[in-house]
Amino acid sequence: MLKTSNKARQSKHFSRTLLFSTVLVSCFGVAFGAEVEIDMGNSPLNEHKKMQQWITGGIQAVELSLGTMPGRNIDIELVTQSFANEPVPFAQVIRGRTNKVRLQINTDWPLQDFVDDWTLYHELSHLYIPYLDYPSFWLNEGFATYMQNIVMLQSQVIDKATFVNKLQAGLERGRLNTISQPGKLSMVSNDMWRKHAYMRVYWSGAAYFAEVDALLLQRGSSLSQVVAQYSQCCITANSSGSGLTQQFDKIAGTNIFYSTYVKYAKRTDFPKITTEQLDAIVHHYAVIP
Repeated sequence: MLKTSNKARQSKHFSRTLLFSTVLVSCFGVAFGAEVEIDMGNSPLNEHKKMQQWITGGIQAVELSLGTMPGRNIDIELVTQSFANEPVPFAQVIRGRTNKVRLQINTDWPLQDFVDDWTLYHELSHLYIPYLDYPSFWLNEGFATYMQNIVMLQSQVIDKATFVNKLQAGLERGRLNTISQPGKLSMVSNDMWRKHAYMRVYWSGAAYFAEVDALLLQRGSSLSQVVAQYSQCCITANSSGSGLTQQFDKIAGTNIFYSTYVKYAKRTDFPKITTEQLDAIVHHYAVIP
């Protein structure tokens, strides 16, 4: 992913690698079960505790919203980038037998700035759905973009007003990028990197998940509930947009995901998310379970 809280758990040092288990640890009343290995890389030794607190808190926040992280293991690799003008200037997910999240960091920033940064929540959210075909890549990036904000709201990193402002500002960036990058969303998504159509792809996808979530909330369900169940029963390494959305519908007992997916894939305009939809989303997720 191109880039444009917080109590340490049991730990054990192996040279520059920090290993900690989240088994049977609970936060906010939720039990966590992921085992995480952090490669501290060349980060200063005196910053290791801060980095562990940040990563641990990020995992707790994501699992609060989406349930136990899929798979038994995840590797976090920290790569120090001194003099970066933000805490986490770049990050990416590397999928494999053990999924890895690689994060470039500037350890000079205080812990709270790392907590307030959206990157870790975004990258960890990616792990709850498969890697999709490029024409459906707007689902991959849209899910992580939407969920980073849900996670930050639900874990109280941001408040309700900030959540709404972030969504509205992002959707506006997506709308403006749609003007300069016209065509069907699926075709633009397939060539996102060459076209530099990141904002259209990311925020069209975020709008999709916001729209779907609002519809699910009307039925007494939610996106987070469906994804949490999917990630534990049915997740695969790779899939297609149609396959994933049909699987979501099977779990939810709806046709919401697939029918909305078909509509969005053909869109040449930018979707409109209403204030009423955002209000419903905020009302649901601002209450910690």
